[in-house]
Amino acid sequence: MALRHLKKVRVAVSLILFLCALSLFIDFGGFIPPAVVSATTTLQILPAVVRAFSGAAGAIAAACGILLLTLLFGRVYCSSICPLGTLQDMFSRLNRRRNSVRRFRYRRQNRVLHYGLFLLAAALAGGGSMLLLYVVEPFSTFGRLASTFLRPVAVAVNNGFAAGLTALGSYAVYTVPFRIQGTGVLITAALSLAVLFVMSYTRGRLFCNTLCPAGALLGFLSRFSVLRIAIDRGACRDCGLCERVCKAECVDSVGMHVDFTACVGCFNCFDACPTVGLRFRRPPHREEPPVNRRRRRALRNAAAAAAFLAVPSDTLRKLLPAPTGKSRSSLPITPPGSAGIERFTSRCTACHLCVSQCPTQVLTPAFLEYGPGGLFQPRMDYSVSPCTYECVLCGEVCPTGAILPLAPETKKLTQIGKAKFVKDDCIVITKKTECGACSEHCPTKAVHMVKAEGHFLPEVNEELCIGCGSCEHPCPSTPNKAIYVEANPVHLRAKMPETTKPAPAAGTGSDFPF
Repeated sequence: MALRHLKKVRVAVSLILFLCALSLFIDFGGFIPPAVVSATTTLQILPAVVRAFSGAAGAIAAACGILLLTLLFGRVYCSSICPLGTLQDMFSRLNRRRNSVRRFRYRRQNRVLHYGLFLLAAALAGGGSMLLLYVVEPFSTFGRLASTFLRPVAVAVNNGFAAGLTALGSYAVYTVPFRIQGTGVLITAALSLAVLFVMSYTRGRLFCNTLCPAGALLGFLSRFSVLRIAIDRGACRDCGLCERVCKAECVDSVGMHVDFTACVGCFNCFDACPTVGLRFRRPPHREEPPVNRRRRRALRNAAAAAAFLAVPSDTLRKLLPAPTGKSRSSLPITPPGSAGIERFTSRCTACHLCVSQCPTQVLTPAFLEYGPGGLFQPRMDYSVSPCTYECVLCGEVCPTGAILPLAPETKKLTQIGKAKFVKDDCIVITKKTECGACSEHCPTKAVHMVKAEGHFLPEVNEELCIGCGSCEHPCPSTPNKAIYVEANPVHLRAKMPETTKPAPAAGTGSDFPF
């Protein structure tokens, strides 16, 4: 295959994988099987690396495959597999449509900043805080943008189509609850989108070579790549086209040099070159450059700052009080399979895949509920819906293992919180009216009605309660729910609900009683 055709192959592969990744976050009907979701997310480098530390064989194989690909051909992942990279190319192409001549030029990469941020994020993650890592991690960033802005658009289009068909007497398409995230989440996601757009529109892959932790890791590994893009001095005509189309700004057409650690493998230079002036070559042997002591000092300072800031998430959560909202729980409630707050916040990269896949949308991005160290990480919001008793989807799709997959039988006994009843807020007391909504909806019958003070009031058996929110969600008391779920910092195991079979009518034997 001619080298100039590599760009066409890269564009086709990147668009296919981009659409596959996008479909995960706008799949509001659960059409994509969890096995397909898991296979798609395994292709993403940092989620695969995080999950590989827990011993997942598929994640280990995927991470090793991406690292091997980098050691062979450089950062091909960045332009062909990463969905955020493809999104940046789309933003950058808007500028190309406006300006027929590209404006890219060679710039020396700021590796002190890039590697320093990577070391800081890695050290913080090792200390239990994933905040800095997932704020700039590409797959998580793409997931947050897709679930926050594109999923509501997809739901609106579906509902409009369903309404049109209903007017024609057809019910082939059903409506889906439309929901927009909270103000804080929307504002921060919009700021993230604006920064990404400006960086991509003006400087191409500036984000990849300045902030992205995957770019730093793969850029370092590409120093040892077997094959690298290099300029053939004999075939080059000094036209400079390769430099003008290089969105990573790593081609120096004057110095006849390609900074391969910054190259994202887009192959635009191969496509633009009028001759075969660029080739894949084995790196020539050269003497080691002199030690840059200033750079080493900066990296040491970054590592020292990381050690100082590497504070567990549960400690960071205490820095700011949890905001008081519709939930009366003093702590945010984490999904079944997360095992508890500390474990969940130390593994979750806030990609929002579980939020997008949740059929009832009970999972919602947190703002400051976990404190500053848990920004965007999902929590249970029972004002929207309870957690479906039979559903285990969030654990099946989680790409990092922050939510472990549970069997339905295990999930039904996983206690993520305990229901608490506040008698003075119950409408049976405040409005002198009968109510039993909490007891009627409880799937384990941990909430049951008892006679007290001349009324039937709910009573909670905490040993049977799993904290699913089926009692809190339908409670009609305002402004405060009379029954709510208090989070378990560490998940517990509830008792198996007793099942009693009705006794047969006396004297009927095996015959019908009529």
